[in-house]
Amino acid sequence: MTQFSRAALFSKVAVVLPAAMAIILSLSLGGCGKKDEKKKVEAEKVTEVEADQVTVQDIVAGESYDCDDPSGMTADKRFWCKGFRAWQDSDSIGENSGARDEFIAAWKLGYLDASQGRNPAIDNLQSRPVAAEGYETGYIAVLDNQGVVEYDCTEGDETDNEYRDRWCEASASFNKSNLGSSTNAVLRNNYINGFMAGRAIALTIPTSMESLFGDAAPDENAKKPIDDPEADAPKGIQVFYKGFNAGFQAMIDTVRESVNQVMEQMQNMPGMEGMEGMPGMPGMDGMPMPPMGELPPGMENMMPPMPGVHDDMSE
Repeated sequence: MTQFSRAALFSKVAVVLPAAMAIILSLSLGGCGKKDEKKKVEAEKVTEVEADQVTVQDIVAGESYDCDDPSGMTADKRFWCKGFRAWQDSDSIGENSGARDEFIAAWKLGYLDASQGRNPAIDNLQSRPVAAEGYETGYIAVLDNQGVVEYDCTEGDETDNEYRDRWCEASASFNKSNLGSSTNAVLRNNYINGFMAGRAIALTIPTSMESLFGDAAPDENAKKPIDDPEADAPKGIQVFYKGFNAGFQAMIDTVRESVNQVMEQMQNMPGMEGMEGMPGMPGMDGMPMPPMGELPPGMENMMPPMPGVHDDMSE
């Protein structure tokens, strides 16, 4: 998030593959790197143009309440008192009672906008500092209640925090998706949650891995990564599914690239000259396997135990 003070708010394969799997996984789990930055996420636009955003004309003080009196705690009173407590903790508390009412009125609008997943309207309130602070505080209160985690992605692509790096990858994907404003932390969080889930599911569902190593499409009766959302699903749910599909495909592409990198490295190993690769994967068609007992130096210990094969590979 750019406006808010909250951080960053707004058959041949069966023999050869086990020998390289440890390398493949270490590469694939590390993320998509610069390749994914260039990848365009195709997605239909599901967010409407919000022409009715909050403006200064909407900041109208309403009825006030005695929050020390627990009786008659209606929904309106409960909501007003939440804004009142936020005002007590704000920088505007030294202002007059009119400022208090303005702050609370704006706080309620910010809270409502965030709870509905709307784009923040903080830019519209810059001429009224008290209202701007109240709106911002209310909007952020919803993010805190929902446990929205955020990171500053300006530090670079890769850091020592793996989750942060994948979060930033997902955030960049959301910004390219045309699904919502880059300042909309609510929709972005839905998208990122879906993106992370899609990445994880891509490594667990058998049909997704099978599609990497052959030209045949998965059987239509095979287990699906995720059901399709209802056609009339709320936009927040639609955004989650869009994020899931983007994350799923990102992991498939990453594993495919990692496998290709491993095979390219193996081509340069003694005894593996002429290896051509695997069907459906560039540079991996018709990959041969050297005879048992003639594995390239250094690969003997990479092969896992196999039924019917003696542990001593040289025999």
